[in-house]
Amino acid sequence: MTRISIKRYFCYILVLLVLLMAFFLCRFNLFVKAASSSNINPQNATNISVNGSNETGSATLGTEYWYSFQAPTGNVWVIARLTGSQTAGVMQMDILDEQLNVVKSSYTHTGNHLAEIVCRMEFQGVGSKDTYMPKLLEEKNYYIRISGTGTYTLNLNSYADDFYGDFDMATPLTAGATQTVGMLERDDDIDSFYFEVPNNMSYKVTIVATKKMDTRIADDNDYTIDSNSLRVLRDNGTAEYTMSGYQIRRYFFLSGKGGTQYKISVDINNDDSQLGLWTSVSTSTGSRYITVNTLKGAKISIIVKKGSKNKKIKIRYKKKKKTKISLTQKKETQTYTLTRNLKPGDVVIVTATKKRYKEFNYKKKCK
Repeated sequence: MTRISIKRYFCYILVLLVLLMAFFLCRFNLFVKAASSSNINPQNATNISVNGSNETGSATLGTEYWYSFQAPTGNVWVIARLTGSQTAGVMQMDILDEQLNVVKSSYTHTGNHLAEIVCRMEFQGVGSKDTYMPKLLEEKNYYIRISGTGTYTLNLNSYADDFYGDFDMATPLTAGATQTVGMLERDDDIDSFYFEVPNNMSYKVTIVATKKMDTRIADDNDYTIDSNSLRVLRDNGTAEYTMSGYQIRRYFFLSGKGGTQYKISVDINNDDSQLGLWTSVSTSTGSRYITVNTLKGAKISIIVKKGSKNKKIKIRYKKKKKTKISLTQKKETQTYTLTRNLKPGDVVIVTATKKRYKEFNYKKKCK
């Protein structure tokens, strides 16, 4: 082969290499352009649906991967789960609001691990024992940010709660009606009910549960009266609570282990013993005094409301003026002084509780 042929041969090789380099540079530019339009920033976040299909991806160090979703409506939990698979380091998942403020974060560890963020809807109030659980606003947009190293699977689901768990959204109970059947879906779940006594008869609230269960009993001001009477102490156990007093309302907040099934019902108490024999209240229109005659050691609660308004009349006790008195009465007869005389329309509410005695409720509207 002549020297000219050899030069021409190398020229062909050089041209071919240049063409190949141009081809790969073009492909690389297309790759970079495609990467820049993927979900590596909030503006290009991948939209996902609650209860939709799983999202999978591969994270690299120094890069963030963004998803967006709309919060659902109703009495539900929203749970984001990130399953990460990496040989070293950690993966992080954050939920952020529309202003990119972090709502809550969670982490995985080396190997196959799960990061979980549990949220409730904002209007749920205290529907969970977890007071630090983040609350989402209905139908608002939120982001999920993933960072770290390794492959991952993102899952976003909602789980329905059968009953609300706060004071304002409590479910009413009706005496003699069919048992209300419920479940504590998670360990943090609270279900709330209330019953208002329709007359001067005695009523018995009964709870039957498949597992141990706690029940907080409160008055219509959400003041805790009792935390023991309706506590189910063993699996497949029963607890009962008796109450009386015309228009007296009691709230019941049920909590326990996730998966606990229960039945709650109200029936007329057919026990021959009468309520209130151990406590009496004396007061009248125009008087500034409320006299309570009870047993030593009884816990007394007194509230006086101004007519149909929700405002309260203050009570003098130990040189202090309070809108509500809650104390243990140290002697059988105790007189409490109001800051003004009782007027027509004012309502006096007295509750007395004592171990081994049935709760006494007194409610009188002045005429």
